[in-house]
Parts: sequence; C-alpha cells; structure tokens
Amino acid sequence: MSSNVLLVEDELKTAEMLTMALESEGIKVVCVHDGKSAVDVMAKGKFDLLILDLKLPEMTGDEVLEEIRRIDPYVEVIVYTNYQDPPTMKKLINLGIEGYINKGAAADLWETVETVKARLDPFSEQERDQVLASLPPGTFPKSK
Repeated sequence: MSSNVLLVEDELKTAEMLTMALESEGIKVVCVHDGKSAVDVMAKGKFDLLILDLKLPEMTGDEVLEEIRRIDPYVEVIVYTNYQDPPTMKKLINLGIEGYINKGAAADLWETVETVKARLDPFSEQERDQVLASLPPGTFPKSK
C-alpha cells in the first residue's frame, strides 16, 4: 500500500504511536501538531486521507476541515478524537467526513490502523481483480 496520510494530532505520544503503526503497514504519514500547520501542509501536497483531531492549538478541527475543503474538497477525512459535541459533529458530517475513530485509553491502536487501511484500500486484492476484469479492454493502459 503506497498511500499518503496527513495526521493532525497535538498529543505527541499519540501521534508518534499512530505514525509508527501506520508506517509499519507501508503507509506514508506526514504528522503535524496544530491546525495552521495542517492547512499549510495540505496546501503544498496531495494526501489520500486526513486523520484529524478536533482539539488542536490555534484552530479547532472543524475550522481546519473548513479550510482544507477549500484546498481539496475530495480528500477523505477520518475524525480522530474523544470529543463528541453534537453541533460540532453535525458540522463535520456536513463538511463530508468519512469516518470517526474514538481515541483514548480504551482505544485499540491496531483497530485504528485497520480502520485506516480499510478506508485507503476498500477492496481486497480479489475484489479489485474482479472489478478490473469487468472493465472494457483498453480502459487502462497495461502496466509494465
């Protein structure tokens, strides 16, 4: 799997552990620790997935997501937080998040990794082969 993920997490130990776990699965991770840095990094690069904490320095997660949607309206977003304020969650849903992962002491790191992997590659190898085989010939150039 060769995916690029932007992790926005202000808790350094949490960010370090999740980054190492994702990288051990072959996922490239860029990690930032505040909202402004997330917007700046997003403006300079292309990411397949954004993992976004909500309680951040300088900007809240929903403010970050509003800015990022102006930069890339199609990037997939998973909210990664303990915070569940209903008006904020409604706003995030309206901004188009693809998922929510609860973090904290009870959270399982490897379940989080599996959730991220499933979002990045929703098809098994067999399912992908079936979809590609069903496409008309010449749809994609042959790989070398």
